[in-house]
Amino acid sequence: MSQVRESAALLLRVAKTRGIPIFVVGHVTKDGMIAGPKVIEHMVDTVLQFEGEAHYAYRILRALKNRFGSTNEIGIFEMHDTGLREFSIPRKYFFRNVTTAHLAQPS
Repeated sequence: MSQVRESAALLLRVAKTRGIPIFVVGHVTKDGMIAGPKVIEHMVDTVLQFEGEAHYAYRILRALKNRFGSTNEIGIFEMHDTGLREFSIPRKYFFRNVTTAHLAQPS
């Protein structure tokens, strides 16, 4: 655990002194928890989770933690032969039987 903490602290110092973003990639357990010590999760500004099933074309990018903003937004991407592309019209796909008036009114 001390090695993980020191490594994360070193990466944090490098990012701050050089003014560059650093991405640390991890994995999620079967229970849906971020694997490894919580110390890294506490040191970072944002925790992003990339979700999707192998047999479907759509992937969701969700913020689990965002020190500087909301976690109430998602990004939707579509898998193509050339890689992922932003899915720019999800409302037409996911809400095709719902009118705009219904979307604007709280339930």
